[in-house]
Amino acid sequence: MRNEKKAGSGGQPRRQYDENYKRHAVDLTLRGDRTIVQVAQELGVNETMLYDWRRKFAPRPSGNLAVPQSLEEATKEIARLRGELVRMQERETVLKKSLGILSETPESGMPGLKS
Repeated sequence: MRNEKKAGSGGQPRRQYDENYKRHAVDLTLRGDRTIVQVAQELGVNETMLYDWRRKFAPRPSGNLAVPQSLEEATKEIARLRGELVRMQERETVLKKSLGILSETPESGMPGLKS
């Protein structure tokens, strides 16, 4: 058994992938509609390489996100998030109305400004 390698002895050159390609591949794995193995096969890359890219480029949850430990905690968290969603929707409505008011022309509701 020989350990020496001959220059140009039939192996294909290693393919180089840029960071955008790697990030796009990771995004495909995070969608959830296909397994990592399926994405790797579609892209023609080794699945272990794709796992490495995921470890490097996938978004990580921040440390302040606590995973609920019980059904009761999860239920409370859902209720809190629903309340926050309602507040954000109300805030969005107010901002849209404010934008509509601010984008009106001056002569359409400001009496006494005519010269």
